[in-house]
Amino acid sequence: MKNLLFVFLFLFSASLYAQSTVNFETNGNNWVWTVFDAAKENFDVVANPNAGGLNTTDSCAMLQVTDITADPWAGVFCTDFPDFVIDATNCYVKILVYKDHISDVGLKLEPARTTDYNIPNTVINQWEEIVFDYSSYIGGNANTLTIIPDFAANPRTYTSTSYFDQVIFTDVIPVELTAFTAAIVGQAVELSWKTATETNNSGYEILKSVNGSQFSKIGFVQGNGTTTESKSYSFVDRSVKAAENYGYRLKQIDFNGKFEYSKVVNVNGITPSEFSLDQNYPNPFNPSTNISFAVPVKSNVTLEVYNLIGQKVMDLIQGEFEAGKHSVQLNGSSMASGIYLFKLTAVGENGSMFSSSKKMTLLK
Repeated sequence: MKNLLFVFLFLFSASLYAQSTVNFETNGNNWVWTVFDAAKENFDVVANPNAGGLNTTDSCAMLQVTDITADPWAGVFCTDFPDFVIDATNCYVKILVYKDHISDVGLKLEPARTTDYNIPNTVINQWEEIVFDYSSYIGGNANTLTIIPDFAANPRTYTSTSYFDQVIFTDVIPVELTAFTAAIVGQAVELSWKTATETNNSGYEILKSVNGSQFSKIGFVQGNGTTTESKSYSFVDRSVKAAENYGYRLKQIDFNGKFEYSKVVNVNGITPSEFSLDQNYPNPFNPSTNISFAVPVKSNVTLEVYNLIGQKVMDLIQGEFEAGKHSVQLNGSSMASGIYLFKLTAVGENGSMFSSSKKMTLLK
């Protein structure tokens, strides 16, 4: 009877764990994690290097390469967590990673899978969630968790450090995302994505990163609840600037509040399709205003200011500008109140020419 009770308690513990989290706060921090080669790497539980966003916990796991050859197989494995059978309730494994470069992340449940299973991160210097699909291994046993947070020798270097946290065993992802793309359309970025099926899908928050900074919400697109039909979605971001790089990802949210993040898609260096001169802002102004212009190719640019009787007041800029959108500030402290003209002349390296002028008002 005691043996039967022990077996029941063990199975209950395993089932419960298989749907919970390795968080280095209450369980993973006091387990035995064995490194592949103690002479080449160092594993420890340390303070979260960037608490916030996806990961607000105090501590996380760290793996640091200490071998001058930067062995690409540096990793750790753990056998402390209870054995369990992979089923529909735990066949998706999520892990948060934090690295300063892009490379494969490996996560393996043995003996269900004995070959490497790698997925690359898509952002740097911020926490990112990566999802490993073990649904094809349902029915297999899992008694060893192996993690290789930085799987590639290049760009890994001596003292390369990676962090990981929040290993979660969960059920089937409710929305099956089959495509997610970003494309430059004119002076905007158009996002497009498709799903194969959806379950309990409330919708998508659109998240944007500028030149590798933190992601922020810029919009929301409503989902289709529950459907077995393929659905297509789109979102247009018109708040973009030339010469800046953008990253986008989706935060899919269920009606019950659960959510998943998509991979990141990147758009680099939006280039204007034509010459342009914008109206100054603010207008009227006192004493300063900004003037913006765009050149589609590298150009020699002159920006001059005239009064209404045609006298030149100042040469605001004169020089070579790369393709893109540019802005310059005019300080009218030495100018009298009145209406002025600002004139832009540009000669592109391909021989193209452009000239335009606009009025502005200085009120003191």
